[in-house]
Parts: sequence; C-alpha cells; structure tokens
Amino acid sequence: MEVERLTPYLRRRVMRLPVSERVVLHREILQSLVSPELVQTDERLNHLAEVMQSVAGLDVRERRRKSAIVRARVVFVFVSRAEGFSQCAIGRFLGLNHSDVCYMEKRMRDALSMPVAFQDYIALYNQFTTAIL
Repeated sequence: MEVERLTPYLRRRVMRLPVSERVVLHREILQSLVSPELVQTDERLNHLAEVMQSVAGLDVRERRRKSAIVRARVVFVFVSRAEGFSQCAIGRFLGLNHSDVCYMEKRMRDALSMPVAFQDYIALYNQFTTAIL
C-alpha cells in the first residue's frame, strides 16, 4: 500500500481503519488523487500560462525574482483566482506555497485600488484579460 502518497490527515484516517477496509479506501483515495479534475486544472492553468507568456513574453513558472517576472506572476495568480482556481492548485502549478499565492492576490488587489502607483501591473492585467477574452 502506498500510504506515503497521501496527505498526513488522510494517512492517519486510513491507518485507523481495519486492514480489510483500509485497502478498499486506499484504492479509492489514490484514484481520486489522479482524478480528471486535477488533470483538467493543470491543463487550464497551463493554457493561461501560455497566454501570459504570449502577452508579456515571460514564463510565470520561472523561479527568478526579476521585477517583470514577479509582476507577470502576480497578475497570473489574480486572474487564475478570478477564474475559480484554488490557491493550492495555483501554488502547486507555480511551485509556490498557498500563502505566497494569497500574498500575490492581495498585492494585485492593492494595485487595483491604487492604479497610479501600480500602472505597470494595471497595464499588464488589462493586456492579459483582453488576450483571454
């Protein structure tokens, strides 16, 4: 049984069950971890990343902290959240923690509330949303 692939919470829940029930539940959980929804989420996020790359000319999955890449990543996170993706799914896609995603979302909300100070964020946001539509 591949209990290591489960989250700690699910691992504890599975290990408390009798052995006969443990195997059945474990199979169901492993199947749900590879569900079509997760694959579809990654495909949709990948499509958004490709659109961002065509708009900004930058890869949002890149791990550098250049200001242009950070700006593109912040806009990408904000639009992805508006599209209905969870912070965990976006973080998993970008290789970030969900708290980093939360911070980026807050930063874009601040940029939208102060458009004069964050003109570059607003311009990129407008280009990206126009390209998506």
